[in-house]
Amino acid sequence: MKDEEKQTQKTVPLKGRRMGKFMKKRWVYPAIYLAFAAVVLASVLWYQNGASNSKDTPNGAFQNNEKAVPVSVSKEVFKMPAKDPKSVVIKKEFFNPDASAKEQEAALVFYNNIYYQNKGIDLSTESGKTFDVTAAMSGNVTKSVKDPELGYVVEVEHANGLITHYSSLASVKVKEGDMVNQGEVVGAAGQNLYDKDAKIHAHFEIRKDGIAVDPVSAWNQSASQIEKQVDKQEQASKKDEKASVEKEKSDAAKESSAAPKQKQEKESSSTSENTKESSTNDN
Repeated sequence: MKDEEKQTQKTVPLKGRRMGKFMKKRWVYPAIYLAFAAVVLASVLWYQNGASNSKDTPNGAFQNNEKAVPVSVSKEVFKMPAKDPKSVVIKKEFFNPDASAKEQEAALVFYNNIYYQNKGIDLSTESGKTFDVTAAMSGNVTKSVKDPELGYVVEVEHANGLITHYSSLASVKVKEGDMVNQGEVVGAAGQNLYDKDAKIHAHFEIRKDGIAVDPVSAWNQSASQIEKQVDKQEQASKKDEKASVEKEKSDAAKESSAAPKQKQEKESSSTSENTKESSTNDN
């Protein structure tokens, strides 16, 4: 029996004895508990941080903290600003620099003994009666005032920096800060002092960065398409201006180089005449 106990004692690993002694120390279990608690706390904090980040992640139409634009609005195209488009006609066209002289003359407004280019179109009914003017595209009302010369004026801001202008209104149904949907009534056509000859009508303009766009060319076009159209016009205009400046410089250089030659010819001619006069006097 004693031999068996001795044999058993010999088979117990030395590492096991050391572990047993280690576990008997008072500070071991509290240390294990604290380590476990630290791991749990770190896991909780990591999870909460991950959840917080997921809330800030852009989703759908809300990207990079940009202003949300409803999909239906971003896909809108410009429409005739009248509740019943079939009942109105264009009484005065947009002034087009490339149009014929006759068409340009018809697109002028005479006011205070001065002719002005029409920067939009004038709409009226065949009967000459008033009609409901509507928003050509959804947007935010940035102006709604009564002007002594233009009548009531409404301006609406749209995507891509486009602005629609409605004037010669007898009354308005929107105020500054309102959000209007496409086709919503903004006012009623009326008369103004600026264009008395047009009588009852509504003046409509589309602008991009202060540049007037022909509304007829904008029908069924989106805001982004109009923006591209204006950018092309600006590039073409800058190109024409640059070409004009270069031509002026070229002409000035030619005149400058021709001046000495002309002066020399003039002096030569004057010398020749003097010689002839001198020869005549001698005779």
